[in-house]
Amino acid sequence: MPTYVQCSPSSAAHSLYGDPKSYAAIQKWFEENGYEVKAAEFTRIPNDLKDVTPEQRETIDKIVERLDEDDDVQNVYTNMKPLDEE
Repeated sequence: MPTYVQCSPSSAAHSLYGDPKSYAAIQKWFEENGYEVKAAEFTRIPNDLKDVTPEQRETIDKIVERLDEDDDVQNVYTNMKPLDEE
């Protein structure tokens, strides 16, 4: 079923990572086993994070910010490594 489950000890919320093709089956399993699904969403997780220079990061951050400001854009993803991983 799920490929990865992340639990937070301070809350009753859980994050589950699985194949998007299995979304309906995963949700059905939770509901059939007494769990209440309060929220669900698809999130893209990169397979290969890229190192970027500070200049590249600044440019990418500006592009992402401009895309986020557009009402027609729902989500923006990148595959650059977060600052805390560099």
